[in-house]
Amino acid sequence: TMTIHHDKHHNTYVVNINKALEGNEQPPLVELQKTAIQRGPAFRNSGGGVYNHDLFWLEMAPVGKGGSPSAKLAAAIDESFGSLDEFKAKFEAAGAPGARFGSGWVW
Repeated sequence: TMTIHHDKHHNTYVVNINKALEGNEQPPLVELQKTAIQRGPAFRNSGGGVYNHDLFWLEMAPVGKGGSPSAKLAAAIDESFGSLDEFKAKFEAAGAPGARFGSGWVW
């Protein structure tokens, strides 16, 4: 459920990135991501997990409130992927188990 995902999974990333930053100034999350790869897995994985989850929660829509992409986004998707269905297929493949660190985050 979303509650378990938020309270357990997302929270683990928050706890781990806070431990990695302990004793240091805590930069804004976007700034932290600029050096995350060089700083190692604790920063890349946990910082990335926090960033991705924060984005996920912001982008969620209540059931029945989602919809089709805007005309501008639909045109960009069609230009890059051929169609929305092709985009979805490639997106799902990229997020398949084992394709990425974490739980299938793709963007």
